[in-house]
Parts: sequence; structure tokens; C-alpha cells
Amino acid sequence: MLRGFVLALALVACSQPVAPRPAPPPQPSAEESAVLDAMDRFIRTISSNNLDDLQTQQVTGGMTFRAQRHDDGTWTIIDRPNSFWADPAHDPGVAFRARYWSPIVHVRGPVAVVWAPYMFWINGEPSHCGYDALTFIKRDGEWRISNSAWTVEPRACDALQPPDPAAMRPADQS
Repeated sequence: MLRGFVLALALVACSQPVAPRPAPPPQPSAEESAVLDAMDRFIRTISSNNLDDLQTQQVTGGMTFRAQRHDDGTWTIIDRPNSFWADPAHDPGVAFRARYWSPIVHVRGPVAVVWAPYMFWINGEPSHCGYDALTFIKRDGEWRISNSAWTVEPRACDALQPPDPAAMRPADQS
């Protein structure tokens, strides 16, 4: 009888499902990594205020859309050609710094999109957070930004920041 009880107990214990280990995050493909490298270069360029490099990383004729959220919940959208941001006449003379994290990358042929939350500093002070949506085109083997849109949300940083600041990209921009 005791042996039957032990056997039944062993069968019950063995029949309990074991929780599977969570799958590791998928590794980006070679093209996704190349797009993220281009995104990292772009963020470094913004942070260096190098207008010449900025111009070479964007497609001529591309557009940008800046959507700023106001305290009353409304949005103002300002559209500019890519060339606007690389024009020395529009240089505000301040130091910018940007970082992003948790990018979602989609690639299909020579077109890619990166969607990611970001944080932005002006003269070393946190300015705002938001989401970047950048479209890349691959020409002559190089990924360049064709169009970009981003939200400017000064009160969203607490909600958007990653739990681990080490997750921010580019990694060499602390």
C-alpha cells in the first residue's frame, strides 16, 4: 500500500508542467544590425552637432516631422526638409545629446524602419523624451535616413525611460 502511494505521488509530481524558461530576445539579423548601426551613427552625429555628417547621413529630399505634445493634450506638428537640420543658418548654438533604447526594426529589401523611445538633452539638461520613427533607404550599400518623425513629450520621460540605463544606445554615449 505504501509503495502504491509513493508511486502515485511520484506520478503526480512528474505530471506537473514545468514552466519553460523565457526565450532570449531574438538577435537582430545582419541587415537589422546594419540599420541599427546607421541609427547609432545618426544619434552620435546629433550629439556631436556635426552638420556636415548630418547631411551625409540623410537622403536629399527627405522630410522630418516633429510632433510636440502640449500640456492640454494637443499636438503641434512641424514639418521640415532633411536639409533644414543640416543648414548652419538653423544651428541654435546649443549642445544636443540623444539616446534611444528598445528599438523595433523592420527591414524589407532596401527599406527599413526603426521605432524607438528616446531621451533628449539640451546643454546637458534633460529636455524631453518621446518616440522616434525613422525610415531608412539603402543606396550603394549604405543605410541613410530618408524620412523621420518624432514626438516631443517633456513630461513623458518617467514613463518612457528604460529600467536599465545600460540599455540606452549608442552604448558609447553615456
